[in-house]
Amino acid sequence: MLFIPAQIYEEMLAHLRRCSPDEGCGLLGGQGGLVSRHYPTENVAPEDKPKRYLVNPRQQLQAQEQLEAANLELSAIYHSHIHTPAYPSPTDVRTAYYPDSYYVLVSFAEPANPVIRAYKIVKPDLWGESGEIVEQEWQVT
Repeated sequence: MLFIPAQIYEEMLAHLRRCSPDEGCGLLGGQGGLVSRHYPTENVAPEDKPKRYLVNPRQQLQAQEQLEAANLELSAIYHSHIHTPAYPSPTDVRTAYYPDSYYVLVSFAEPANPVIRAYKIVKPDLWGESGEIVEQEWQVT
């Protein structure tokens, strides 16, 4: 189960709202499913920003170095869907390269009522196109 502190939850939503109308993205770090760090990142997807996300590689590396120095792990990768449900798209599955991390999706299809879901994406081949999408429990603490 993924536990997100209320302050980090609010920071994550605020970051994603600021990214609109493009998809926003970021990283959550912690230990054993308990999130303790938030890393909002820039979406550097080329021209497909409204429909896709790509975490800024430099920001991702910096976050991962900070997590490692603090003896923490990459708990989750999050991003928003502006017009579609909070469910991984085929592109999200294809680019799910972190099997131990949660994938948190936030749908702003109804902007006043964002829908948030967490998943694990299990792929037999890390670089493969398909995998099993398993919804996970999560909670704001």
